[in-house]
Amino acid sequence: MIIVYVIDSYGEFSNGTTITAKRSKEYLEKLGHTVRIVSISKDSNKDFYTLEERNIPVVSYFAKKQNMHFAKPNKTLYKQAFKDADLVHLFLPYKSSRQAIKVAKKMNIPVTAAFHMQPEHITYGMGLDRFGKPLSWFIYKWLNFRFYKNVTHIHCPSEFIRNQLTKRNYKNVFHVISNGVTDQYFINPKREENPEIINILSIGRYSKEKRQDTLLKAVNESKYKDRIKITLAGRGPRDKKLRKLAKKYNLNVDFVFLTQEELIKTISESHLYVHPAEAEIEGISALEAIASGLVPIVAESKYSATSQFTLTKESLYKVRDYKELKNRIEYFIENPNRRLELEDLYRENIKKYEIKHSMLLMQELFKEAILDSKRKKSAKSRQGKKIKKKIINNKIKRFFSLILYYGIAIPIFIPYFYLIRGLRIKGKKNLKKPKKGAIIISNHVHKLDVAMGGITIFPKKPMFTSIPENLNNPFYGFLVRGLGATPIPVTPLENKVFMLKLKEQLIKGKYVHFFPEGKLITKAERLSDFKRGAFVLSEESKTPIIPIRINFIPKKRFSYPFFFKEKIVVNVGEPIYPNIHLAKRESITDLQEKSFETMKHLKIK
Repeated sequence: MIIVYVIDSYGEFSNGTTITAKRSKEYLEKLGHTVRIVSISKDSNKDFYTLEERNIPVVSYFAKKQNMHFAKPNKTLYKQAFKDADLVHLFLPYKSSRQAIKVAKKMNIPVTAAFHMQPEHITYGMGLDRFGKPLSWFIYKWLNFRFYKNVTHIHCPSEFIRNQLTKRNYKNVFHVISNGVTDQYFINPKREENPEIINILSIGRYSKEKRQDTLLKAVNESKYKDRIKITLAGRGPRDKKLRKLAKKYNLNVDFVFLTQEELIKTISESHLYVHPAEAEIEGISALEAIASGLVPIVAESKYSATSQFTLTKESLYKVRDYKELKNRIEYFIENPNRRLELEDLYRENIKKYEIKHSMLLMQELFKEAILDSKRKKSAKSRQGKKIKKKIINNKIKRFFSLILYYGIAIPIFIPYFYLIRGLRIKGKKNLKKPKKGAIIISNHVHKLDVAMGGITIFPKKPMFTSIPENLNNPFYGFLVRGLGATPIPVTPLENKVFMLKLKEQLIKGKYVHFFPEGKLITKAERLSDFKRGAFVLSEESKTPIIPIRINFIPKKRFSYPFFFKEKIVVNVGEPIYPNIHLAKRESITDLQEKSFETMKHLKIK
């Protein structure tokens, strides 16, 4: 593939975004891809395209203090850089990227984007702290309106930021992929059990949201203060304030900005790693430190993702609570055996965040976006438009479908199943857990199990999938079509349009209903093998599978319901999410197997 990175400032490698871009470029090139860079950075390499720097009054002044720069869009340069490209990937939601989307779409080139700019970084940088919550909410909404709604596939470095975007109603496919730890950090140093001097490392930009002051206060309160040496690796606008605080407390602190070699050496000589940040999208510096087995103590904050890397409560403390942090530090000093025991566990756990693995997942993200782009072209063909009409009805048909569903079908079937068939639903609360759309799968054991699925999901109206024969049946086909059922694809073109359109509906928050067994076996006790369609769709849309099982329970003699030999119980299982650490094919298989096993255990005896 030829991939084009659009990033305002590529040459300044003191912040996580540019370091991520540089590393990912190098690893993607090792995989055989060509990566072009469009940035204000100057480089003689033929794959670099240089933009002019953009000066924004007041904003640029403060941004430069954070080593941030803005690029001026250049359509002519974009066309040169995008020529013959397979995909354009955008790192930041600034004007240069917004213009890049327009040029790429005119050239029919798929576009992906990353979410690296956490709004809380802006509000904390303004000194608003937690009072900046309304402004950060507005920034999230503004970024979606101005930028992210125009891109389908979004790279999220952590589940935390994925959840933040989902809460704020972003309608995208979120690919949770760590920025990744390079091989150099996976070292196994021999750390002393009871060192005379305890080296505590903390890595991060000197800014308010990183909360290095909490660490300084904690060590000042510690009874082991004279034995502790702190290394604050980074630089930033709060340098003078932190130095002044360290001097006031008479602490042994090194304020340094380290090269990669120096940082690795410092990590190997440290005994504890403290990450006190209050706002953090991922915290790659923490991952790099932990990769060596260095035991972390991480601030638990609702604005930070880094606590996800901890394995025990001993490694957590409440953000800003320097007294609790002091207790955690003293615990590990007084229990060196526990610290050494955890080192091996942390070193092993971080292996799933290796950059090699992350870049394979990024490669799949890019391939997925290219595949969707091809599907969109197929859907715009004459035959594709005909197929699309069968999958997604026009507004008039959707209106009458709603009337038929809520006005006729539901009022008939709910009394019938509840009052006559003794229907009971267990675990319905599980249907409320997904924040976006979901795929409902059910065993196929009754001619009216579609109706039972609809009652289970009510008040939502799911999109039902059905074999084409049901829609074309001369007796009841009109009813199936009227209720808005979607025909399962038969031809390759139908499959392309089917996957594209259902994925769009899932992203919008719709529920899609499948019978993964494919065929109806009335009142079957055992499950048939599942087909892969529902699980492919789940993995591609990054939405969960919710399994439901219809059970027929023999009733006692002369008990309710009076006219039938059994009552019906529908059991709803917990949502099953695609595994973010697995490649696409493996993730689909994992979903399929977990769903099958879960549905087996939903059987009520």
